[in-house]
Amino acid sequence: MELLYLNTLQSFLLVEGNRLGQTVQELNNIYQTELNVFLEFGNGADILEPAQRTSVPTLWIRNPENQKVLKGNFSSSSLTILYLEDEHLDRGLHYLVNWLWEYNHLQVLIFFNGGSYDKLIQIFRRCFNEGLVNILVMLLDSEALYTFMPYQGLTILNFKSVKEFYDHSQKKIDFNGYNITSGLIIAGAPRCFSFRDRQNRLILSGYMLRMIVDFTNHFNGSLKLINVVTVNDALELLANRTIDLFPFLIRPLESFSMTNILYLENAGLLVPTSRPLPNWVYLIRPYAFDTWIAWLIMLVYCSVALRIFSRGQISLSDAFLKVLRLVMFLSGSRDMGTRPTTRRLFFFLILTASGFILNNLYLAQLSGNSAAGLHEKQINSWKDLDKFDGVWPLIDVDITTTEKLIPDRTELLKRMVLTSEANVDLYRRNLNTSCIHSAYFDRLEFSLYQQKFLRLPILRKFPHILYQQPLQTSAAFGRPYLQLFNRFVRKIFESGIHLKMKDDAYRHGIQSGLLNFAFRDRHLEVKSNDVEYYYLIAGLWFCGLTLATVCFLAELLIGSIKIDVTIYHVKRNS
Repeated sequence: MELLYLNTLQSFLLVEGNRLGQTVQELNNIYQTELNVFLEFGNGADILEPAQRTSVPTLWIRNPENQKVLKGNFSSSSLTILYLEDEHLDRGLHYLVNWLWEYNHLQVLIFFNGGSYDKLIQIFRRCFNEGLVNILVMLLDSEALYTFMPYQGLTILNFKSVKEFYDHSQKKIDFNGYNITSGLIIAGAPRCFSFRDRQNRLILSGYMLRMIVDFTNHFNGSLKLINVVTVNDALELLANRTIDLFPFLIRPLESFSMTNILYLENAGLLVPTSRPLPNWVYLIRPYAFDTWIAWLIMLVYCSVALRIFSRGQISLSDAFLKVLRLVMFLSGSRDMGTRPTTRRLFFFLILTASGFILNNLYLAQLSGNSAAGLHEKQINSWKDLDKFDGVWPLIDVDITTTEKLIPDRTELLKRMVLTSEANVDLYRRNLNTSCIHSAYFDRLEFSLYQQKFLRLPILRKFPHILYQQPLQTSAAFGRPYLQLFNRFVRKIFESGIHLKMKDDAYRHGIQSGLLNFAFRDRHLEVKSNDVEYYYLIAGLWFCGLTLATVCFLAELLIGSIKIDVTIYHVKRNS
């Protein structure tokens, strides 16, 4: 009798094992899994051994004492099969939650041996609270497959086949008012910010926040916002699961999870744009300094030579003016002194030809500089940035990160100043030229949007990036909709709606007052008859007056000197 009972029990377990194996095989075919992981809590070898006869690689963990976590190759394409007996219910579910700590979206098949139908609510509620929603349960004495509706009061559903379960899982999910809590940082534009419009309606803007809002509306959920002052406060709220999502670009930490990566966002700097040089500089820039010196030496030399050639018939100042007139390619005087000679004619031709070349070269350079404009040297390299005398305001988190990423930029690191997040954002949006501004490119471009209608920008992006950061949304561990959110965001990004959300953030930035177009460049303001235009002319006039005075005094001094010559005649006695 006992032998008959054992044979019957063994046959029954074999049938259940085959049924479990068939279910595993169908799930492998549907989800294209690459690894089957069997977690055994109890004595289920007779059932699990037939279920492992599949073409997919298998990992069997029997009554583990130490917790293991799913990581590494094939983790994202694995199927977890949990054999669970009633007496090991809590321990098995606890192990399962930690096993899928970072992969709670994966499919889980639970074979519940010895448990009743009433225990299914306990299993499903525990799994849903930990973010496990793709749960399929098999009972020992039932042919049905059980799962649950996660967002509608944990309604238990049963299916006759895996195909029926899969078809149901592809239907649109209805959150049925399920609450999602998101953090809203004060200085979060253009990623997340809010304001009141003229009709006193609350407008939620920012391209990362709009993803969460649209996701909640699409699946009929509800959204709750919690104001966050600093990033550190948000990190604490994520760690203790007070908030579910935080629409802000931060570095991944072990205390919370991250959504899928959309792209790599660059982190860079904003530096002041080179300012236009004063107007009087345009008059001296056509020639280099050594050219001006050579030109002056030539004037002096030719003036002295002309006076010598004239044998004192013209004064030194008159000779200087005649030479200057020829060099500037102006009409010459009626004569070059006394009677025209071959030397004077040659002298005239040389000065006229050189004057023609120098004058046209000067005018060509001057017109080119006037058309293109002359500016100070741009900050294009790290050496140029080291010479900049401005400070670098940063929050405490960014200071620590920057010191690790660019430890060799000692001169630049000395300029870092600990500043609150609100002030860092305020300085950047005010386009403060006395500071170096650093942020990810989305925030830099948000601030630079205010320069859209400026002919000459006030700030510009530094041509070298600091580092790159994956664009992800931070999420608390155990959120059951995380994989659904990943798919939704991916579709938004691939369809181009993401770019439209960024454009809306710029428009809302103007509407909310965070951005404005009131910036004016004082260097481009029209100043009629500005005194600056006459600086060089006044300088030349003063130099000429001084030189004329010196020449006049020299001529007076020369004229006042009289040399008395006495000639004595000596008579010779013959």
